[in-house]
Amino acid sequence: MDLKIKYLKGNVNKMVLAIFFITLFYTVSIFIAPLTLEPGTVEGLSGSANRIVYSEEWEELPSYHRIIYTFSDLNCHQKHYRSYHINGNQMPVCARDVGIFIGFSAGFLMMSFVRGGKELKNLLLELVYISTDISERKKVAILVLLGAVFALPMVLDGGIQLVSDYESFNEFRTLTGLLFGFGFSVFVSALFLSVTPVGHYEDFD
Repeated sequence: MDLKIKYLKGNVNKMVLAIFFITLFYTVSIFIAPLTLEPGTVEGLSGSANRIVYSEEWEELPSYHRIIYTFSDLNCHQKHYRSYHINGNQMPVCARDVGIFIGFSAGFLMMSFVRGGKELKNLLLELVYISTDISERKKVAILVLLGAVFALPMVLDGGIQLVSDYESFNEFRTLTGLLFGFGFSVFVSALFLSVTPVGHYEDFD
């Protein structure tokens, strides 16, 4: 046990790990909330993002569930036909956001164990095992390409829906959201780690 504690203290970036735990709490909660309500308590939602639409409905829920559904209402459109249902209840966020938050959790967890103190471009390239002994122009081009790999599927899937009759399906929405969430969390973590001194860590023998 002492060895394990010593390892965690020496090799985990505390800031990124804290973000991971916050993200994990919410990610787990979007599954727990509908699972622990009476079947049929939350269904048929069809709101809009960036504002709370169902405040009166959430007031009737227990405190934990009210917090999760209210926060989700603020950030997600909660359209029932683009959402999963658990235990006869609609999940707090849509299928794409489910993927995004799972991706956030996975990305922040992985980045908790990455050493800091390196230039952002070099740190990101090393994460995918690409040599940093190349020109700055090539580094930027590779990072733009990698960013497109993670973000473009979600952007295209959502964008085409807005301008055409195309309608995606929930499993694909979740997959594109997961890719975006993972890529975004890795990038955000790398920003923190690029200004984290190497001395923040201690080697474990």
